[in-house]
Amino acid sequence: MKRLQLLTYTIIIGLTLATSAAIAQTSDYQIKKSFEESYNELQSSIEQAMTVGEIDSLMEKVSDLRFEYKDHEQLLDHALYPHTFGSSIDELKQDARNTEHKLLIIENQDEKLANLSKELSSYKSEMATLNSRTDSLRNAIANSQKSEKNLSELVQRYRNSMEQRDEFVLKMIDSLFVTYKDLEGDTFAEMQDEVQARSIQNGNNPLEVIESVITENIQILKSDSGRLQTEDYLRMYVVQSRFNEVWSQIGDDLTAIYGGNKSTQWKENIDDKLVDWRASASKNMWASIDAYLEQNNVDLGAFDNNESFYNAIDSFISNATDASRDKVVTNENYEDFQAFYDFWNGKIKSDWGKFVQEGEVLTMSQISTIDTEMMTWRDEAKPRSFVIPILLGLSLITIVGLIVVLARKKE
Repeated sequence: MKRLQLLTYTIIIGLTLATSAAIAQTSDYQIKKSFEESYNELQSSIEQAMTVGEIDSLMEKVSDLRFEYKDHEQLLDHALYPHTFGSSIDELKQDARNTEHKLLIIENQDEKLANLSKELSSYKSEMATLNSRTDSLRNAIANSQKSEKNLSELVQRYRNSMEQRDEFVLKMIDSLFVTYKDLEGDTFAEMQDEVQARSIQNGNNPLEVIESVITENIQILKSDSGRLQTEDYLRMYVVQSRFNEVWSQIGDDLTAIYGGNKSTQWKENIDDKLVDWRASASKNMWASIDAYLEQNNVDLGAFDNNESFYNAIDSFISNATDASRDKVVTNENYEDFQAFYDFWNGKIKSDWGKFVQEGEVLTMSQISTIDTEMMTWRDEAKPRSFVIPILLGLSLITIVGLIVVLARKKE
């Protein structure tokens, strides 16, 4: 009987110990599983967070998770190997900080985009007004049957309107550049996804505005009636150069953000139009400079770009300097020098100087070289005084005469 009781007690104790061990194992497994589920849920939420506020809330949940499982840290260190409880919590915090940084950038850039959208709306309205005014003046000039004085006043108003319009275009393109110049790398990729996720409000797509500006400028240049002055064509050339420069820096970003699934088509279309604009602006500018020179009887020969223009001036000055050096009487040569000097300093460096430099019609190095050559030409062309040589000659003749007279007296 005692043996039976002893056996029964032994079995009960064994079962109790086995059950306790099983329960302990089950509890450890549940702790690990529960922690991993909470961890994965938080990680997913952090990745999908859309606002900084959401991240702040998730950061608090990460702290709560650490506090909740702190008593099981040793167990989880073994269960999560090669990771640890602490490294897992730190990883969640780092993910949250990275996402928060990304969202802060996006929210900041999103504010800029909203401001730009408002600016673009204003630009479109003002550009339409300027275009309408310019078109009206151009039509009035074409249809004018009034006096030469009235026509001259219309032309001047047209030139002023074109100048205002060009200044406005420069202001607009500079604003676009300031807004987008920092959109690079991962930051830009995030912005691209964010902006493409929503439609552009009020149809203020900067690509449409840019295309319309380019198209309008091409039409103005190709329908030009020759009423503008060289300074106007130089300014228009500078506007195109500046526009092209900014587009080369932000064009890829703008088309990627606003072009959607037609980004490549937008880019190619605007690139092609810019080439057309460049060709038209260049053609009109060089033709106007050539016409001005012809009107002032200065023949530089043919030129149609920076290099050929510089070479034409360089050859003209070199030939004129050689001609002055080879002639004894140089009054006529000096008049030629003075005429070109007036053009060089009065027009190229003064009236047109700002646009000549900004559009790189001539570089500063080229201008400096020509200045030096002009001084050499001036020295060679400067009229020489023949009074002293004549007096020396008369003195020599007098001396020779005296010698002859003295010699005869001695005889």
